[in-house]
Amino acid sequence: MTEEKKHNGIRYLLIACMLLAFAVSVGWYMNRNAQVTNISVHGNRITEMERIVEVSSIQIGKPAEEIDFLQVIVQVEKLPWVERAFVDLTPAGRLRIRVEEEKPLAILIDRGRSALVSGNGLILPVILEEKMDVPILYGFSMNRVPDHEAAPDTLNTMDFLTVRNFLQTAELYPGLYAMISEVMFTTRDGVVALSDESAVRLTFGHGPFDDKMRNWKAFQKKVVSSSGMNQFWSLDFRYRGQIVANER
Repeated sequence: MTEEKKHNGIRYLLIACMLLAFAVSVGWYMNRNAQVTNISVHGNRITEMERIVEVSSIQIGKPAEEIDFLQVIVQVEKLPWVERAFVDLTPAGRLRIRVEEEKPLAILIDRGRSALVSGNGLILPVILEEKMDVPILYGFSMNRVPDHEAAPDTLNTMDFLTVRNFLQTAELYPGLYAMISEVMFTTRDGVVALSDESAVRLTFGHGPFDDKMRNWKAFQKKVVSSSGMNQFWSLDFRYRGQIVANER
């Protein structure tokens, strides 16, 4: 490399650094002197947009330099159904709040009432306009029908944790998970499910569930794929190395 090329390379690098610093300073200045012109909320399915905006304590016209973005995140994440929150402000003043909510695990049915249940055991209100492709859950009680105002009930018994572990394991087998329509827990049999095809009783016990799901997958491939689920009343996966099938 000649001396001239070496000097040119250093010159271009310095120019690039200066341009980057200028762009950063301009962006900082514009953001610092911007005012909130619009507030939008993204990612919410259960939590109402108005409630998120309310707890953020941000109003249209508020200067950006007066906004404590970390505090906004903390306040939004205090909402019962919000797991994580993210906030950013564009130079044009558009404030965007994005949330990640609790993921529904099942639809709990209790004494004619229904509610969503998350993997953390939170009992959430059903969203009528949203299609929730999750199994129906029986055998657990809720103190009241959940709403958007009060703090949610929580299922934290060992029985629920067992069902949760089963469903989260089943999700790792999408083809089989899609076949599960209803789930319940009994003291004697542990996790019991019904298949959506022919309502076959599927008994999985208390775990470990990964072994049982693998056995079910193999059984589906070797037997059910040719004969169909309607050949069976029940399938019991509780026994090590074997599946007890009760044929119709």
